[in-house]
Amino acid sequence: MIIIPAVDIKNGKCVRLVKGDPKYETIYSDDPLKMAKIWEEKGAQVLHIVDLDGALGKKKTNERIIHKIINELSIKVQVGGGIRSTEKAERFIDSGAEKIILGTLAIKKPEIVEKLSNQFGKEHIMVALDHKKGDVAIEGWKKKSEYNAFEFAKKIERLGAGWILFSSVESDGTLTGPDIKNTDMMIKSVKIPVIAAGGVGSLKDLLALKKINVPGVVVGKALYDQKFTLEEALKVSRGELTTKNT
Repeated sequence: MIIIPAVDIKNGKCVRLVKGDPKYETIYSDDPLKMAKIWEEKGAQVLHIVDLDGALGKKKTNERIIHKIINELSIKVQVGGGIRSTEKAERFIDSGAEKIILGTLAIKKPEIVEKLSNQFGKEHIMVALDHKKGDVAIEGWKKKSEYNAFEFAKKIERLGAGWILFSSVESDGTLTGPDIKNTDMMIKSVKIPVIAAGGVGSLKDLLALKKINVPGVVVGKALYDQKFTLEEALKVSRGELTTKNT
């Protein structure tokens, strides 16, 4: 299981939200690039970057900062948040992003998944399915779509998505634990890898995800609030920390 630290960027700063709500914002760093380098130095193999301004549909986004992070880091970077055109997706891939994360664009125009998968290879295409009671949320989680997350997952798998990023909007940023039940259901619904996100607040949460064979988990607030260290999380991922010694 890969531990993937999150760097969420809003107004040029590294922040975390609760349940995707901008009203509940905590700023952790004025320098997202510096934060990204810290996670790299501490042993992260993959970094998860989200442009919150882009996700929320703002005109001014953080694309320039994200390109800089991609170019200055040696580890893999997956990028999401406001990728609502093929042109923007192409810019991130061309810049060196290992994966692009499609959310609203994939929900509204599923055929884009097939186009980008054919163009860049399915291994570079991740679709974010953020759900509220089983229904996919879009546009920075502000709206619920007409799609059931599990049925839509099967559709995008057929269209060529290589990965799914799955999270519960109600859990994100709360530190109250991941949505184990639905994450397990999602893993069993598709054959492509499912990356879990949202709600992780302890090492025991990571162990619970590992138990259901999640190949990777995005961790944000728990690392920033020092509920555990990245080094400890990596030990869980390697099987060096178990329920007996956490």
